[in-house]
Amino acid sequence: MRFGEFRILTEAKVGREYQHLEDLVFVDGSQGANKAADILDTLGTDSSDVAIKWDGNPTIYWGREDNGEFVMVGKNGWGRQRSTSSADLSKFIKNSGKGEQWREKFGNDMGQIFDILKGSTPPSTNQYVYGDLLYHPGNPYTITDGKIQFTPNKVTYTVDVNSDIGKRIAQSKVGVTVHTRYNAFGDKDGQPVNQTGELNSKDVVVLGQTYVSHQPTVKSGETDSIRKLVQKNGKLIDSFLAPVKGLSDMKNIIYTYVNHMTRTKQLQNIEKGFFDWLGTSKVSANKQAKIQAMHNESPNAIPAIFGLVKQIMLAKDDIINQLDDADADIKASTGDERGGEGYVAQKSKIKLVPRSRWQPN
Repeated sequence: MRFGEFRILTEAKVGREYQHLEDLVFVDGSQGANKAADILDTLGTDSSDVAIKWDGNPTIYWGREDNGEFVMVGKNGWGRQRSTSSADLSKFIKNSGKGEQWREKFGNDMGQIFDILKGSTPPSTNQYVYGDLLYHPGNPYTITDGKIQFTPNKVTYTVDVNSDIGKRIAQSKVGVTVHTRYNAFGDKDGQPVNQTGELNSKDVVVLGQTYVSHQPTVKSGETDSIRKLVQKNGKLIDSFLAPVKGLSDMKNIIYTYVNHMTRTKQLQNIEKGFFDWLGTSKVSANKQAKIQAMHNESPNAIPAIFGLVKQIMLAKDDIINQLDDADADIKASTGDERGGEGYVAQKSKIKLVPRSRWQPN
């Protein structure tokens, strides 16, 4: 009996809006793998839409209502609790949660940021923006030997104080990288932020998408080998990933497995560890049995999927290394390793994340 006979019409959404390049193999099957090869080829000739993936923290939303009233909230307050004064915001933070000790300082820090951003946001602004803090009075930058450094989360950023961006930062109190603009408080759908000029002031540096200036190279042999693997195993992969009765989320199961192997730093064994993980996972016994039966019928499907994942990841990591090594006004490091959270290709909505050093939470 062919498991493809039980195909159903719907399946669960896989991943997030911006996918890891290598995840396209199991998100979209053979078509996704070929798309990944196409994206790699494009990145090798035009990197103009590749931006730094900032590791800012925490997330904030701020802006003004139509009547000019300034509002700022954290991630948990968006669409729930308008904070219209620094005291309101501090109180909301301190009274949320379960009385964690860190809330006292965090509430005070956010109150300070509220007042600084309020003074920097023009009265004519009648929209909101969403972004991540890079530095602020509670977690300030430092200047040593002509270098500015700040560590908002896991990544440390180093900026030449004599560069244009360095001169701006050295005069400021708050730095934010923004992503999205919203028309009203609590909106779920927004627009990418292209211009940030009106949000900047002497005290506040607001960065939009910060694009790379280096053009990496991609070896044609790498993408050729990816396409050859797709040609050889594409139908097998698509058949294995197709939703069947009682198992509509095969792609999500693989997505969870890949994140597990990333988090536990076992990506080098990704082709061999699937069933060991599956047996200890939260996947139901019935689904585990279906997956095992599918594997028994098509034993080359899973190795083909993860072989392509690794092949694409190798090519992607080469691009990341080239971008990390390039001269730039802003340098990132994670622990003792050069490089940060990676990069984002805007047009294709793809993340270029070095998973060997960057594990999901």
